[in-house]
Amino acid sequence: MSSLLFSPTPGINRPYKVIIFVLASLLLHAALVTYTYQSGLLTVDDIDSIPARSISVSLQVPIVKEIPPAPPEPVEIVPIKKKKIVTQAPSVKKVAVKPKPVKKKPRPVTVKKPAASPLPSPIKKPIVFSTPQPSYQPKPKYPSIARRRGVEGIVIFEISVANNGHVNQAFIIESSGSSALDKSAMEAIKTWRFPPSQFNSLSNFKQKIEFRLNAY
Repeated sequence: MSSLLFSPTPGINRPYKVIIFVLASLLLHAALVTYTYQSGLLTVDDIDSIPARSISVSLQVPIVKEIPPAPPEPVEIVPIKKKKIVTQAPSVKKVAVKPKPVKKKPRPVTVKKPAASPLPSPIKKPIVFSTPQPSYQPKPKYPSIARRRGVEGIVIFEISVANNGHVNQAFIIESSGSSALDKSAMEAIKTWRFPPSQFNSLSNFKQKIEFRLNAY
């Protein structure tokens, strides 16, 4: 620990040594003069005859480099947290208010009017076409040649009638087997008449003529 206290720095130790050396030499000279003076070797006259010497001592003050101080460490400022003062609101007592009875208004009764029934559409009656019956129907002549031979038969026609009741057309769709009977039947049916009607010309219909010996 003593070495730490008395160990001067190298830059400052040198001038102190010079001063000590000068003082030591002065003391040594003074002691030598005193000794010679006391021993009678040196008198006062001799001392006065000794030329005085001036000793100049220049002391150089060492330049000490200023070491810049270390920057101060940043002081961490800790913000002081303010304590939140929680103030409790005064409790308000809830007073239960009884609701007033609400009078319900009667809903208006809407009377639904009966929907008007649509008018019935006219019903289309199906057209019933019946085979017209001849109002004038002369009997065909029985051919004499067929009578002598005893020939009988039935001739079936398909005829079309005009609205005025006249026969427009007649076709043999089934022959009697005798040309004489067929010819006599064709001549007779063309003279037939039917009741006038607007439906006569809508379709054709069948008509038969019979030849029987006992019917003539």
